[in-house]
Amino acid sequence: MAAVHRLSLAPASPQLRRDRAPQACRYWKSGNCSRKPCPFLHGNPAKKRNNTWVNTSSKIASPSPTTTNATVPPVPPTTKRHAEQHEQVPPPPPKRGCRPQEQQEEPGGGAWCAGDGIRSVARLEGHSKEVTGVAVLEGSGTLFSGSMDGTVLAWDCGTGKCVHVAPVHEEGVCRLIAMGPWVLAGVRGAVKALHSGSGRELRLPAGAAARVTALLAEDDEHLFAGADDGAIYIWRLDREHQRFDEVAALAGHDGRAVASLAQGKGALYSGSADGGIRVWDLETYRCLCSFAGHASRVTALLCWDQFLLSSSDDGTVKVWRLKPDHGDGLDPELEVHYTHREEGQRVVGMDGTHDADKKPVLLVARCDSVVRVYDLPSFKKRGQIRCHGEVTAISLRTPGMIFAGDESGEVRVAKWTPAAEAEAQARMLYL
Repeated sequence: MAAVHRLSLAPASPQLRRDRAPQACRYWKSGNCSRKPCPFLHGNPAKKRNNTWVNTSSKIASPSPTTTNATVPPVPPTTKRHAEQHEQVPPPPPKRGCRPQEQQEEPGGGAWCAGDGIRSVARLEGHSKEVTGVAVLEGSGTLFSGSMDGTVLAWDCGTGKCVHVAPVHEEGVCRLIAMGPWVLAGVRGAVKALHSGSGRELRLPAGAAARVTALLAEDDEHLFAGADDGAIYIWRLDREHQRFDEVAALAGHDGRAVASLAQGKGALYSGSADGGIRVWDLETYRCLCSFAGHASRVTALLCWDQFLLSSSDDGTVKVWRLKPDHGDGLDPELEVHYTHREEGQRVVGMDGTHDADKKPVLLVARCDSVVRVYDLPSFKKRGQIRCHGEVTAISLRTPGMIFAGDESGEVRVAKWTPAAEAEAQARMLYL
């Protein structure tokens, strides 16, 4: 039997820091920039867009003046890389810390984050295997990252330093999310929950031998966990007694791994490894409908207004909507409204949020280590984030921030910049 270790995490104190907006390169605009690498942005200043998409069905972070620059792991002011050694990690211990700003560019030249209203912030190095989840606890200055190396790391958002290492499970942390003050780590056979304030630790059984392959907590009341045996477990948070009560265990994917989950408008959506999508009623817990959504694994699901978005290893992002003639029946029937293709690349992840100007955007992670940023609903490309390896985790739940973890064990942090600031910085180049 695999050894299970106690999960103990120590939060750090927040520290606020305001970063400058990205500057556009005047020579690139005139078509004759020859600097390699160029320290300025190769992208057009932000322009006014007429986007109409809003998200009323799931909890997507919106920017706010008090949180846009808060809980940000900023680039340290010195050129010395922060690193800490920890006895819990087997040798050779990885360096853990935040890369300084002059090392933010890729070895081949060029910035790893570029685009309209997007700014690189930090690169956090600490895990020895792929990152499977990144989350910031509400009201804290601590970022948590889980990995298949079996640990959860706590990062001080004010300094970018790794402040604590918690061994969780020797077979790896398969998924990690935050739910209010709780840090939730999916491992083999269970979800481990730790309350950051009281230190209370819970083990939520999720099958005897199955690995937790998907975690979701959208409404701060329900916790959903999908397993690689096709089961879905549902708990309800009892805040008064600080516990999670199991309310249902669903089976319907015929033993296929549950790869993704989404919640919206009283329904739970689950995507499986065989490309199938199921819709579950959250009052009766019965399956309302199932259909073949993709040709291969459904890597992410997202509820947005009246639409359901799904991404897949087959290289597509599909936008689904209810059939116009489905009537008043209780069972929904979905049809493809739009299909976006990623140039022959597998889509390994996807998530949506709002930028600093409250415009809806979609981030699509590809197998070539690139996260593409698109405006919605037009799917117009506005930038990209290049990671060190294939992206294995994306988190956009912290207002104004983007976290992307990859198979190399690195977490890249970016932030949204208001269009007015970006335009002001661009004008400064001509003064």
